[in-house]
Amino acid sequence: MEDISTKSISILSLVTDIIDNKKYNFNLPIQRRGNIWNKNENSLFIDSIIRLYPIYPALLNKHSDTKILDVVDFKQRFMCILSYVNNDFSLSRNLKPIVIENKEYEIAGKKFKNLDKIVQNRFYSRDLTVITMIDATDEEINEIFDRINMGHPLTNGHKRSTIENNELREVIYKLADHPFLKKTFTKSHRKRNIDRDIVIQILMLSEVNKEYDFGSFRNQDMNKFIIYYNNMLLNESTKEIVLSKIKMINKGLDILNTEFQDFETIKIKPTTIPFVCYGIYRIIKDNKSSENYLKWLHEFLNTYTENQEYLQYCNGSGTAGSEMVKGRLDYFKKIIKEL
Repeated sequence: MEDISTKSISILSLVTDIIDNKKYNFNLPIQRRGNIWNKNENSLFIDSIIRLYPIYPALLNKHSDTKILDVVDFKQRFMCILSYVNNDFSLSRNLKPIVIENKEYEIAGKKFKNLDKIVQNRFYSRDLTVITMIDATDEEINEIFDRINMGHPLTNGHKRSTIENNELREVIYKLADHPFLKKTFTKSHRKRNIDRDIVIQILMLSEVNKEYDFGSFRNQDMNKFIIYYNNMLLNESTKEIVLSKIKMINKGLDILNTEFQDFETIKIKPTTIPFVCYGIYRIIKDNKSSENYLKWLHEFLNTYTENQEYLQYCNGSGTAGSEMVKGRLDYFKKIIKEL
């Protein structure tokens, strides 16, 4: 790290720099996903800004060559500010009025555009404290981020993103944002990075063959797979094969999304989501009838709680272990073979 500085910046300047000047990078590998706060969390933060309550500093890393600012800490708060200015949500209805120059103004239940002008000006003129590091290394950023979050340790999924190369990370993000998978993930899944871990598990299943055994879905085996997959994407002789499989996975997700298009959410247990997606991938890969698979899948989901043959590989604390994972995989392989 070359240097560190602290200054104040108004929210108006901040919004301008983010939206118009494109100065901020929100995609550090260590970072959690954006927009994962619930309505109450978003509302209380905006309320704190307007009431001039203390707000802890943002932490950035500035690249001296490009002047780009990496957001190391404060991402959810920045996202909240941008969403509110964009009128994406209303404040909670139980917020008390705000007093400015001895006059009360209602803010409860209001989007930004509906706030009184004097309240909007209070919001925009609020200064935030920003700590900026200059040219901090990835190692320094990871260590600092870990120390900041000591009270709320990062999940293995969050840590795992730091060993993904850029190409793999982009693949994982795009698949996790597929409409079908978004219907199966809860906000809690996204907050804890379970959505990205499930995508990694889908990729692991797509690689299964006589020569390759991924082991299990335990943390150490998923990390080993990421290193393996990084190399597959970097190697020109294997990259095309990998991209072909990803294309088939995407096609399979499209089919599932069309089949379940009338559903806002789809209740599939996290332990089973990778295998449902693996199943449609194999159907496409083996040139089998997706119609037959979808018919079977509906029956499988409708009778899930009674399916002891399958559930024996889903219960207990060891569902990520090799025996349990391979039990679920063999169950789906058998079904696919019979279709």
